Amino acid sequence: MDWQRLGAVAPAALGAARETLHHAVQIVAAAGETYVAHEDDTSHTALVWIESHAALGGRELAGRWPCRLAVRVRDLVLLLLDRQGAPHAELALAGRTPAEASLWAGEALRAYTHGELAHGLVHPGFEIPGRVARFAAPDAALAELARWYANADGELQIFAARTPGAGPVWCWPHHFDIATLLSLGGGRTIGVGVSPGDAGIPEPYAYVNHHPPQPGRALPALAAGAWHTQGWLGAALRGSDLAAAGDAPAQRDRLRTFLASATTATRTLF
Repeated sequence: MDWQRLGAVAPAALGAARETLHHAVQIVAAAGETYVAHEDDTSHTALVWIESHAALGGRELAGRWPCRLAVRVRDLVLLLLDRQGAPHAELALAGRTPAEASLWAGEALRAYTHGELAHGLVHPGFEIPGRVARFAAPDAALAELARWYANADGELQIFAARTPGAGPVWCWPHHFDIATLLSLGGGRTIGVGVSPGDAGIPEPYAYVNHHPPQPGRALPALAAGAWHTQGWLGAALRGSDLAAAGDAPAQRDRLRTFLASATTATRTLF
């Protein structure tokens, strides 16, 4: 996938759209909570980027009629997709309440599966920022967030394919980051991902963190980004820094430089 240039909307101006989208994908996560076997790491609620629809989609719901829910990011449309990715129903979320959208999703699943998936959706109960009474109309910030997720997924898929020990690339509906986890053995892991922003860093950012944390160690130099030490320890590349790199190839190269440098540096902390 080609990199889509970032910066049409300033990274620091994406907060309201991020919160709206975060609440929208809870409906998708609820389908996983309701119908997918539960995992200790909550990966049954995890999302994937579906490039053909520019959407965040939930886990596949098994049965005679496999399907999944997804949210198309740029225009905030809830989709019901079959196993081949073809849409069978859709709902524009603008003006709808989360409860109305959840009810529609449950009914759409029941209808598509001929009653096989007929339970009311059980929301996973993640505590997430903000409150949505009714979903707002789409705007340019949602289209910009779609570009952030598309770019992040494309680069993380490449990174994971080339890196031994890397797990699947998932978007987590609680923190809302899209990431892969490197297993180094002995309970040691490195998380590599992109967040759309949060209370600590209120703009999208790429990160490389590690577990268990190693406080007090000397932090190696990074070729891009900087070490983040407030609240969590890891390397971070702010979205404003990434967008300022220039054209699309330059932005992509800065992210790749950061991921390679920060991952190498993090390995030395163990």
